[in-house]
Amino acid sequence: MRLRRSALSFLLLTGLSLGALSPALAAEDPTPADSSAVADPTADGASAATDQLSVPATPEDAQASLAEVKDLFGPMTRSESRSMITSGEGKDATLALRDLSLRLGSLSSTQRNSAYAEFQRPAWADDATVSNRYCPPTGNICLHWIKTTASASRGTDDLWAINTVYPTLMHVSQTYVSAGYRKPRGDGSIGGSAQTDIYLDDVGSEGKYGYCTVDVDDTGHYVFHPSNSRASDLPAFCVLDNDFKHSQFPTDRTAKEDLEVTAAHEYFHATQFAYDYLEDRWFMEATATWAEDQLYDSINDNVQYLQRSQLRYPGLSLDTFNGAGGFLHYGDWLYFEYLTERAPARKGALPALMLRMWQYADSVSGPDYYSIQAVAHALRERHLDFNKTFAQYAAANRHPATAYSEGRANHYPTTRPKRTVFLKPSHRSASAAYKVDHLASATTRFVPTRLKSKRTKLTLSVDMANKKLGSVAAAIVYFKNGRITTKLVRLGRNGNGAVRVPFSSRTVGHVELVLVNANHSYRNCWSDTPYSCSGVPAHNKVNEKVSARVS
Repeated sequence: MRLRRSALSFLLLTGLSLGALSPALAAEDPTPADSSAVADPTADGASAATDQLSVPATPEDAQASLAEVKDLFGPMTRSESRSMITSGEGKDATLALRDLSLRLGSLSSTQRNSAYAEFQRPAWADDATVSNRYCPPTGNICLHWIKTTASASRGTDDLWAINTVYPTLMHVSQTYVSAGYRKPRGDGSIGGSAQTDIYLDDVGSEGKYGYCTVDVDDTGHYVFHPSNSRASDLPAFCVLDNDFKHSQFPTDRTAKEDLEVTAAHEYFHATQFAYDYLEDRWFMEATATWAEDQLYDSINDNVQYLQRSQLRYPGLSLDTFNGAGGFLHYGDWLYFEYLTERAPARKGALPALMLRMWQYADSVSGPDYYSIQAVAHALRERHLDFNKTFAQYAAANRHPATAYSEGRANHYPTTRPKRTVFLKPSHRSASAAYKVDHLASATTRFVPTRLKSKRTKLTLSVDMANKKLGSVAAAIVYFKNGRITTKLVRLGRNGNGAVRVPFSSRTVGHVELVLVNANHSYRNCWSDTPYSCSGVPAHNKVNEKVSARVS
């Protein structure tokens, strides 16, 4: 019997978030080294030395990781594979393999041998009688596939491979390089050259679009090691579906479009591995999903995850891995879309802000910050306050149709406020209180009823945690003519503050007050929690209160 996501979530409990397991620096105001440097390919080579990359894990944790991978890669029926593809569940494969590779040392020898099989390159690639390869020396991609005569189900048409798949991969690679990202590390001569190897196989029958992983030898050790003593970078190889045929991929996209978004997403993972193989899983998945939309904006595969984003789950912490039924880390692409729309300066074809985040997260020649640290420092560099920006993002999610460039066209969803209050001449005041987790928010809506004087105002007073702990409040006025205004409440040091806004029922449809806990501090990193640095949030379930009075 196959484990469904709910069972896996129970087994994994919190998932694995690993950004701080590499030696992150603790400086608050870093001056990173040149992060554009590429690891020396001459340093890439096979090694039998003890692994440098692993995580402390109980046998139960390691077995849960193995169970997740076996579930994703095990035999399945056609209906199961289609279900995984339509839900997006199969996209978990890349980082499920990453997590397992870091826990191999906690498995028994028998379990390790079973796990080892999941990291192997396709055996057919070494047999020239059944496979083809296309590896022009001018590019950094080496493409491998099964000849159509070798297997009716797993074979790939040569013209599709050479004229469609290879140019797509090169477009993706060149776009990332021109935007300042380093190429994935070379892998010596594995696959016939040091180029990044991409294999085309019938993974659609296993519920997957594709995945990337690293080389592990038959002793359960990495074939390659980080490029220097403080780094956590590794070369990757990838496997993509061989044809994206509609019988396996029942989407409204063409096979080429499915290929394009898959290549952009998975190759970004391979690029991430050249910066920090240990980075937080939520950050890796969210930014890869963001990247696919940047390269292929019109396809909008990522829009499906907005149903499991903070648009619908504002009370879930942004950096929760496996939240919202296991998909919040994909829906989090919206946060990075918000940031890059507000800081749109580009390097090459992509917003430079994302590159800067990865340069701050870089373990090779950067300061090696974990996810939220990297985001906060990249924003600070552009004179954007993290707490205020997060509050503005939370407020924007209350009206995504007008807050995002594609919000109206793609019908971005939203959710009801935590509470709705109708204020009228006989009921002119109200209050509400919530416990708000870190990087989350709670909204109260106030609706004017029979308050017809144009001079009617609503005073919103907030009693929040200390401002330094990340408390921010935003008042949003929705006018009946369609205009929307947002104003941050000026808070005192102790978290108290007030704002006065129009509230005539003649001109105002409703007012919303968004209480935000933007705290992004953690204790006890490496505690295997689902949050940034696997740490314990320093300020969760914070008491936040609002009171309203009509005048």
